[in-house]
Amino acid sequence: MVGPAPGDPSLIALALTRVPDLPRWIDARGMLLSGRAMVSAAPRADLTHDGFVIAVRDSALAAVVGQPSSELVTETLGALAGDINVLAQMEDVKRVGLALPAWRRRIAILHVLPGVMSWEARAEPQSRVFTRENAPRLEHVPAALKRELDDALAGRTVSRFVPGTVPQGIPFESRVRVPMAAGWADGRPVAFCYPVWQTETRWDVSIETLEAYRGRGLGARAARTMIRHMRTSGRAPVWGALESNGASRALAARLGFLEAAGVVVFTEE
Repeated sequence: MVGPAPGDPSLIALALTRVPDLPRWIDARGMLLSGRAMVSAAPRADLTHDGFVIAVRDSALAAVVGQPSSELVTETLGALAGDINVLAQMEDVKRVGLALPAWRRRIAILHVLPGVMSWEARAEPQSRVFTRENAPRLEHVPAALKRELDDALAGRTVSRFVPGTVPQGIPFESRVRVPMAAGWADGRPVAFCYPVWQTETRWDVSIETLEAYRGRGLGARAARTMIRHMRTSGRAPVWGALESNGASRALAARLGFLEAAGVVVFTEE
């Protein structure tokens, strides 16, 4: 197996030729462009047509491209720690399932906007976009979410379809600047939206609202603010949610998102 250090330019470049800038590939392509990914392939594999695995160790995330051998999949995952998510395209699920027969499968639906929405012309009240340099204080945010937000602002985005533990202390170097939008209530930020992965023309939506403030439209406010901001860089949002996550999918629908594709998420349960 070939498993170079993150950022190996030759394998990353070859892998990118197999992962187009389309909604269903948002995670895999974003991983490759992040500077945090490694590509695992069989010796002498030709990545222009052979299967391979993309992995980001610090977020316990992997994406299977094509149909690599079961040995390659399991060996790659064996190098990861934490509660791993493995993403597979619909056409590759059967082959990945042979490598991970005891792992649970879930379907994630990817949603896109049908164009620029009318609400994008109106600024949101009580919301703003910030980066690590001018971020608001987050001491009121629960510890686990605060760590996620702090890590994201530093370039280590770890939000996934199925939450769980991710390894700490793994060195990383992100090539991607991560902005964040928040909606305010009671004088403090309580709803947050940021891009987990970014490609040349798309970004992967992560959204979270503090429990006491849910049901008040604050998450939608943060999402609209982030969507407007990312338009300035030429990037459109991709909203991913598990098929079973009715609340997230309903919010996406209220914002005007339409279902565009699906991927399968494998987790060890």
